[in-house]
Amino acid sequence: MDVEYELQPIKLLCVDDDKFLTEVLTSQLQQERVGEILSSGNIGDAKILVPSFKPDILLLDVDLPDGSGIDFCVFLRQTGFEKPIIILTDKGSENDVINGLNAGANDYITKPIRLGELLARIRAQIRQFKSSDSAPFTIGLLEFTLANKMLSISGKPERINLTEKETFIIRMLVESFPTPVSKEVLLQEVWGFQSDLVTHTLETHIYRLRQKIKRLTATTYILTTENGYGLIGEGF
Repeated sequence: MDVEYELQPIKLLCVDDDKFLTEVLTSQLQQERVGEILSSGNIGDAKILVPSFKPDILLLDVDLPDGSGIDFCVFLRQTGFEKPIIILTDKGSENDVINGLNAGANDYITKPIRLGELLARIRAQIRQFKSSDSAPFTIGLLEFTLANKMLSISGKPERINLTEKETFIIRMLVESFPTPVSKEVLLQEVWGFQSDLVTHTLETHIYRLRQKIKRLTATTYILTTENGYGLIGEGF
């Protein structure tokens, strides 16, 4: 099972007041080397943990001591949380499943939870989110989301608009990291140019991208290699 490769970098938050369940799940997921794991037994604590911990996926029980998990799911979506949410529900609670999905949850799993099924569902949701336009890409402290074509620095309000081509270039460099992308591949994928076509279009776009990044941070992120461009810096 290729769990370590896919799940090791993620942050998971489990919101459930069943302490025994959260302790068992945490232990089992740690044995499978699933990234960082935190748990919360109520909505109040979860509201603090979500913005501070920034989980990549949320396991959310329907019934919590200080409110409804479904209502909390609605709150999260309304306040901008876009990461996957998996509802935890008791067997036969069809209404909970329907209400949870309508509230913005991505999937559900019934109790008692089987580890293999849980891992499969987590893996599927992480894959789907990473392939979506709403998934944020992170380059050190530099962040951008394909859907809104904007660059920003984590924790700072300033935003820099990107063109469609600039967004496509950064996405290719991030997805290829740590391997650089050749000029020929970038020209073919971004512009549809043939490999033997001589042009300064790519160099111009790289220059403009670097200038935009410099408006946000002094850190150099785009590296010129012998045959193309790559990314340097921490946080990949």
